[in-house]
Amino acid sequence: MKNLNLISKITVVAAAIAATMPMLAQAESATVSAATGALTTNARLDFRVTIPKVLFLRVGTGGLYGAAANTTVDLIDFTVPAANVGDASVINATAGSGDLGNGSVTALLRSNAGNVTLTANTVGALGNGAGDTIPWSQIAVASANLAAPAFANTLPHTVALPAGGASANFAPAATAKVTNVGSQWTYTYLNAATVPAGTYGGVGVNNSRVTYTASVL
Repeated sequence: MKNLNLISKITVVAAAIAATMPMLAQAESATVSAATGALTTNARLDFRVTIPKVLFLRVGTGGLYGAAANTTVDLIDFTVPAANVGDASVINATAGSGDLGNGSVTALLRSNAGNVTLTANTVGALGNGAGDTIPWSQIAVASANLAAPAFANTLPHTVALPAGGASANFAPAATAKVTNVGSQWTYTYLNAATVPAGTYGGVGVNNSRVTYTASVL
């Protein structure tokens, strides 16, 4: 009798498991029937799409959205001719400066997380290592249409580079929570004052670096 009871219990459990298997493996189904007249039945599906929050910023050399991170830091390099020192003639950057040359860089910003905050950050005036400085107000930034990828100057650099700390936010407002903008930024040296001889700034030295920071809540 014990063996019969055990077999009976195993049979019941197996039947219950088998009954649930079609529910796990198949979509909804229903059968209706009638001797006459129209018939209607339904089978339903639920859908779900999960979109991650993303934030992409490029200033200078780099890939397009979705590409692997690029850690290149471009050098914007100015050499003032001796005849023009401090005469207020605007000095263009050298041909190899920036990913677009002559002090021009690609600027791209993309996000799907609502309004973005974008700031420019410095840690103080450009120095020459001998105690002399050039203020960031002497570095001007002009914005223009970006050719490749094509953007109609939708990310203009509307703030001056800060003397130290962070600038005001200059990211455009998102449209339907999406930001996808770009511009070409071109840097020039205003050369408005005569300063002591020396090399001001450099590659990661003498307060040379401007850091652009994008953030979303």
